[in-house]
Amino acid sequence: MQADPSGAVELGEVIGREADVDRLWTALVAGNVILTARAGVGKTTVARLAIADAPTGWTGRRVSLAGVRGPAAASAAIIEALARDPDAGETLRAAVASVLDGAGHVSANKLEGDPTSALRAAIEAQLDDRAVGLMLVLDDFDRFLSDAATEESNDLVALTKSLAELSGADTRVRLLLISNTHIDRTLARVRPPLSASLFERCARMTLDQLRPEAGARLVTSLLLGESITARDRAALARSLADDCDHVPRWIHCAVAHFVKRRKPIVDGDLERCMVAAVADLDREPWALRRELSPVLDEYEQPQRGIAFSVLDQLALAEERTLTLTDVRRQLAMETTIDEDAVRRVVSELCDDQLVAELGGSLQFGGELLRLAWLKLRFI
Repeated sequence: MQADPSGAVELGEVIGREADVDRLWTALVAGNVILTARAGVGKTTVARLAIADAPTGWTGRRVSLAGVRGPAAASAAIIEALARDPDAGETLRAAVASVLDGAGHVSANKLEGDPTSALRAAIEAQLDDRAVGLMLVLDDFDRFLSDAATEESNDLVALTKSLAELSGADTRVRLLLISNTHIDRTLARVRPPLSASLFERCARMTLDQLRPEAGARLVTSLLLGESITARDRAALARSLADDCDHVPRWIHCAVAHFVKRRKPIVDGDLERCMVAAVADLDREPWALRRELSPVLDEYEQPQRGIAFSVLDQLALAEERTLTLTDVRRQLAMETTIDEDAVRRVVSELCDDQLVAELGGSLQFGGELLRLAWLKLRFI
């Protein structure tokens, strides 16, 4: 296996996600799903695996909504994904013919005014052509909503309403909405408010980081694939996976760093790699500020101050772990706060995967994240 910081690995090389795909399809057969995890954990990879391993009677298409601006463009992207299907039937081809441009691509300009009608027609045509269920993966759906939240649009309300009507347990269409943060925080900022029917009926799933053994296996596979030597490869694999919080993309970034050096890994190299990664938070391929900002920017007052203080305490802890009581005691020096309030904030930080709870102690999610936070807050 080769190190690819973009995370776009071949499906046959994916490690440790079989159970997640099974769990995802169990939920999808019953209805729509919102899949949440921070960037780099592998949401898109799991979605690609789910499409490739669709149960009998189902097919899937993935649509990337990152950078897509507006409901018409989103509708065009979904229709384009359906039309690109090599098995697209005559009914679908006829349904999309009127919205194609000269190059044969779906034109958002031709959807202006009533984008949802064309979307509805394309999905219904797909179902007419093929006697199977359709799973639509709308990747980076939270980023699309966040961009749309800056402009009031009744078309966005119409789009989400149409998606709600077309999909769900009583239909042959399922939606997998992929989000990098708690989508409810984004929805709260969208004006006018969107139809609750789409989001309330979705099952909520969180994609966790790789389990420790899977993270170490990924590191080992990359080290072997790139012919990187180390004094104790097994110990290095465990340490590197731990420091990168078992996040596949960051593991790929770390191994790519060692590939570029073209030297054996010796004691101290891993620590120096982590320090180099946070020296410039905007430098590719790590781009740690970009990875952290979607979560951190969306904490609302007064929760923001508490959340930041909790993270500060964990980042600065000498043993790198604190109990909930320790955190509350430390926060009491800054503000009057009860333990239930701290617990609620910690729970959300755990859901956002910035904090791990291990054996009753709280820990910042991996050495890389901890160092990046210290850089953001104190340097």
